[in-house]
Amino acid sequence: MRNFFAFKPRKLVIALTAIILAVVVGTQVHNQPAVASSVCNPTSANRPVCPSTATAEVASFLDPTATVNNPGSITVGEKVYVGPFAELDATNAPITIDEESNVQDQVSIVASGTGVEVGPRVIMAHMATVKGAAHIATQGSTGPFTNSTTNTQFNNNPAETFLSFNCEVDGATIEKNTVVSALSRVGPGVTLPAGKVVLPGKNVTTNQEASDGSLGKVTDLTQADVSLMEGIVEVNEAFAKGYTDLARADLTNLTGINYAPATFFNPGGLPKLNGVTTRKPNFRNRIIGDVVIQDSLNTLREHMGSRISLRADEGHPFNIGNLGNAFMSNNVVLHALEHTNLTLGNNVNYGPRALVHGGKQVVNGVANGSETSVEESAELGRNSVVFRSVIGRASTIGRKSAVVNSTLPQNTSISNKTIYINDGAVILSVEW
Repeated sequence: MRNFFAFKPRKLVIALTAIILAVVVGTQVHNQPAVASSVCNPTSANRPVCPSTATAEVASFLDPTATVNNPGSITVGEKVYVGPFAELDATNAPITIDEESNVQDQVSIVASGTGVEVGPRVIMAHMATVKGAAHIATQGSTGPFTNSTTNTQFNNNPAETFLSFNCEVDGATIEKNTVVSALSRVGPGVTLPAGKVVLPGKNVTTNQEASDGSLGKVTDLTQADVSLMEGIVEVNEAFAKGYTDLARADLTNLTGINYAPATFFNPGGLPKLNGVTTRKPNFRNRIIGDVVIQDSLNTLREHMGSRISLRADEGHPFNIGNLGNAFMSNNVVLHALEHTNLTLGNNVNYGPRALVHGGKQVVNGVANGSETSVEESAELGRNSVVFRSVIGRASTIGRKSAVVNSTLPQNTSISNKTIYINDGAVILSVEW
């Protein structure tokens, strides 16, 4: 999902709101003349690199597995990254995505009415949904902002906006410098003002709920949120360039089991299946980079669904045990923060649209705790989220639930539609 470029020294400061955030094969483009402009429509001639003649430094990239409907009504700015199995549907209304924004794995944008407008530097994290007539970061203040809890003031330049894991924006206006947290929703006609963060699992249905923190749906943006978002944007810009470079080398690098691009935060490379370095461009799912899987390719064909994205192109390695009698359902996503890894045990059952995201647990405000892992025989429910957490052996995460910055003992059960944060110090319900 994100983190910071190595060439630009930073210190990641993480507050609670930052912890609960979280992050069609085109035509051949070899030897095309380079041009400076890269605002384009992602027609077949402009996929996977958009536009096909742009320099890698300004080009946008759409993963070949992304679905693009009515591309003539879709406009993409510079340095946009569109990840595996994302959906851009402009069948009924236009979609505009401005520069330096990203549309991550399994994100769905379905426009209707006047369409969907996405401004610059917007993060649409894994499995976020935007639908209806929605406006994301096209208006709003750039600061300064005051956090009412800490009574601190800070500026934000440039502005970013973050739609986190499995959230939904339905016909709403999300202003600049905002966060829609994991498994939360902003409903039709609502405007989320600049400087506000929707809490995880909340369903915001009125403007008063979107602006008044005393109603329990929103809180104030922090400098830590801003720092986190800046890093996410930079990493996804690097993906746009890195995958463009892979496309220019060979279009078969972009499908199936294949390379991660070499970046400042990842050395690139290929997955290993059953001890064998493997490149299989015609495999139905995307398995990218330093993914170490104990099963053979034949076993994966039998025990994996479709539209699955195991993407070790940021954090790595991913160590994945034998699926055994278990199954990885459709639309599962595995990803990890920079300089972190993932460990998944044997016989883990992954429900449809389950997300496991790597990251070190935050202890006393510093991300230096345990890495994300899921131990053997665990069960991850449909639309569940695991982030910065250890899931103990034979534990169960319910449908549409999230475990964040926690260690679950073995045989723990998290019920459906529950947000479990900081080892149970914060427990919220998913309201929709």
